[in-house]
Amino acid sequence: MLTKAHHIIFFLMLSFLWLSCANIMAPTGGPKDEKAPILKKRSVADSALHFKGGKLQFEFDEFLQLKDVANQLVITPLLQTNPKVTIHKKKLTIDLADSLLLPNTTYRIRFGNAVQDLHEGNQVRDLFFTFSTGAFFDSLSLDGFIQEAETGRPDTASWIVLYSVPMKDSAFTKQKPMYAQKSSSGYFRFQNLPQREFQIFSLKESNNNLRYDAAGETISFYASSVNPADTGLFVTLFSFIENEKVDTATRKLRNRTITADQKKGAPFSYSVNIDTLQKNKRSFPIYDSILVVFTDSIAKIDITKIKLFHDEEYDATASIRIDTSRKRIIVKTDWVQDATYKLLLQKGFADNLQHVQAATASFVFRTKKESDYGYLTVRTMKPTNKILTLFKEDKKIAQKSFSDTILRFTLLEPGNYQITILEDENRNGSWDPGVLSKKLLPEKVTLFAEPISIKANWGNKINIDATLSQRKRSGTR
Repeated sequence: MLTKAHHIIFFLMLSFLWLSCANIMAPTGGPKDEKAPILKKRSVADSALHFKGGKLQFEFDEFLQLKDVANQLVITPLLQTNPKVTIHKKKLTIDLADSLLLPNTTYRIRFGNAVQDLHEGNQVRDLFFTFSTGAFFDSLSLDGFIQEAETGRPDTASWIVLYSVPMKDSAFTKQKPMYAQKSSSGYFRFQNLPQREFQIFSLKESNNNLRYDAAGETISFYASSVNPADTGLFVTLFSFIENEKVDTATRKLRNRTITADQKKGAPFSYSVNIDTLQKNKRSFPIYDSILVVFTDSIAKIDITKIKLFHDEEYDATASIRIDTSRKRIIVKTDWVQDATYKLLLQKGFADNLQHVQAATASFVFRTKKESDYGYLTVRTMKPTNKILTLFKEDKKIAQKSFSDTILRFTLLEPGNYQITILEDENRNGSWDPGVLSKKLLPEKVTLFAEPISIKANWGNKINIDATLSQRKRSGTR
């Protein structure tokens, strides 16, 4: 019996040991670190005077890393060459050689989001440092707002740049500015400026050299010089792309596209702007055309093999053409409301340059009816040189000039719309950009931030008064 008891005790101890081992779990890492590194010490106190150059060191409570320092770190006035910036463990160092600094000048260093902790990438925000190479600080500021001239929307991507007056006419294209700053939601503010005259521009570029020297770059300029000592000054800039820059970029793009199309084995597929998922659902707009959009240029088209049927009846009134890009076939007709149509694309209806035929297909769809749409009536001031444009999801839907005091927009898809008003100064019916060499500002566009809600089978009425302010009125069925 003693032996049997020993066996039982041994078995229980072995089982307990096995269970204990099986329940061993790896320790958890704890909650995720979401705190940014904290600045503990600086080698030079902020707002230092008589700074003669050397190393600026910032010590934090965590190990650090630098991200996108070339774009995030901004030192103003701008230096001729970028300083050396390094990270070692918890210490950030900027080496500012004395030869880079101007005498009796106030400098401001902004780090943006460049300084982050090593493991989680938590960013140190609002990290800046100010010093002067002289005995006092420049304390003036300059405020303003920048918007896209063509759309009226805030420009959030451009650099606002200042050049010291007097400046050469070629400075904007060949020299770095003295000060540069990105806007925040369109607004900008320069601080620690001296009391002197500046010329102000903006620049959105692709080569990151802060010079207006490449095709397609967005710019703006202020008509006169500015002095930050003018405390009542608020600068408004209107950014645009000059016409000649657009033409150059477009021509290069077109040439590249043609070369790609002519490559052997280029794909020859297409898409059609028809919703075929629910054939009985009213989905096709009665004001639209069918677009067959190809991935490659069309070399040959046979319109007899493109057929449109209304119910079972062939629609002989439909017009079929290929557009100038030779990549789109457009099918247009007078649509019957709430009706079933079928588009038939037969074998050999289109070939590309390599004699590859497009695939055959048929598409059945149903048109909408007028009650599926809403409409908008806009009452305006007396006829002027203004043009109203209606946008939906950044897409231009309709445009009308103030040739009458009542503007009507019909067949509008339900949703939210926005209105812009163009000051058409030369009365040519379209927006015109500025010309830098002639100091010609772009035509201005006012954007109404409050959206207009359009509902199916419902009319909305608004008033736009002489100050271009928007006043809503009641809707009607």
